Amino acid sequence: MTKPDTPATPTQAAPPTPAHSAPADSDPIDRLNRALQRISFALDKSRKAEQRKSGNTQELVANVDALISRVRDALAHADRPEDK
Repeated sequence: MTKPDTPATPTQAAPPTPAHSAPADSDPIDRLNRALQRISFALDKSRKAEQRKSGNTQELVANVDALISRVRDALAHADRPEDK
């Protein structure tokens, strides 16, 4: 049984819009502004990730340099005749 105000045959409905998108009747300037904010956020996040990666690389290089120095010192100390 159908309600009197409900059509008996299904009608063609518009495809659902994603939850994060704005309604079709919103101001284009507002939509553009939100899109630019999302792009800006993504770029900022990418830059911060790259800086962290660069910082990790610099720290690793410093640690390797310190290790090389310690190995050289140990080898130089081992080559001394007074230790033998």
